[in-house]
Amino acid sequence: MRGLFIVSAMILRKEYWFEAAHFIYNHPGKCRNLHGHSYKLFVLLEGAVNPETGMIIDFDDLSKVVVDKVISKLDHRFLNDLIPLSTAENISVWIWEQLKPSLPQLCQIEVFETTDNCVIYRGA
Repeated sequence: MRGLFIVSAMILRKEYWFEAAHFIYNHPGKCRNLHGHSYKLFVLLEGAVNPETGMIIDFDDLSKVVVDKVISKLDHRFLNDLIPLSTAENISVWIWEQLKPSLPQLCQIEVFETTDNCVIYRGA
């Protein structure tokens, strides 16, 4: 069949955004005060390409999981209610724990707190 490629494994990456407020209670500087961020989240899955669909997962199916498990819980919220010490590192672990049971191919997430500050988490 023309156009069908057999690939053993690929990495798929999809981008999401959410707005949220937090403070870091033990921070020695200005981050101990209430403030907000426009977060960017990259979700990466690694897996074999299904020869029938030509995909690791449909992007729409991935988004249904990410929006349901993460974005709907974090967008326009006060993060300290869910993650008391809401550093970018702890936010990334919380996101991983929400997604991994539904997305076994999850291999990495990237959480950008600002355009130039990011945490990359590959699971425990």
